[in-house]
Amino acid sequence: MLDGWQELIPDVKAKVFPAKPNQYLVLDDEQAEFNSSGVTYIRTPNEEYDDEAATENYLEKYTQGLEVMSSQGHIDVTNLAYWKASSQKDGNPISRALDDNPNTFWQSDGLQPHTIEVSFSKRVEIVQFALFLSLVVDESYTPQIIKIYAGHSASDATLYKTLEVRNVNCWVVLTFEDNRPEDSLLKCQYIRMIIPVNHENGKDTHLRGARLYALSLKPPVDSSGVLDSFPMGALFSGFSVR
Repeated sequence: MLDGWQELIPDVKAKVFPAKPNQYLVLDDEQAEFNSSGVTYIRTPNEEYDDEAATENYLEKYTQGLEVMSSQGHIDVTNLAYWKASSQKDGNPISRALDDNPNTFWQSDGLQPHTIEVSFSKRVEIVQFALFLSLVVDESYTPQIIKIYAGHSASDATLYKTLEVRNVNCWVVLTFEDNRPEDSLLKCQYIRMIIPVNHENGKDTHLRGARLYALSLKPPVDSSGVLDSFPMGALFSGFSVR
């Protein structure tokens, strides 16, 4: 009798993570030539980073990346969600990571781990989750470990990925082929990011950019030449999952 009732109870976690994806991912955009599904970097081909380069040169990648992502035809649902951070420094709320200004950022102001919660009013079908990270610009404020949880609410959120940020200075785009190979979607209503460790043992965290995109049935818009200057092989080249 119990077996029969159990069949009627929906497995919420199975709906969010049906394919049991690899839960550990190393991020290093200098190794982007190793093709793999699950992560892409928006950067120019054969680009070499220079620690002495002006901060403005790195922050230009922020705006360029937004243009590239908007040209794909996906729906930006970032501002349809309620974003809440565990702490914030005066003048640097979480909304600073959601605007289009590369010079603004969220900064935590409290004890580690730092947490960001993202809540939608109903379930959404996420096709891309993008973060802008720059170790050169933000130095010890750059997250070294980011744990991403997802579910229908805070109470049932399950670990999806642990990201180890080794060397990143661009937009990192997470995709979900390993979660739902048939449609590459993350179907959830709630996302939590936990940042327990920064580079160089930094205390507080910077996050300059975060975007969530849902799938659109409309064709991509005209990129007005943006894609011509960023060959797709370099824009979306993956890194091996470790």
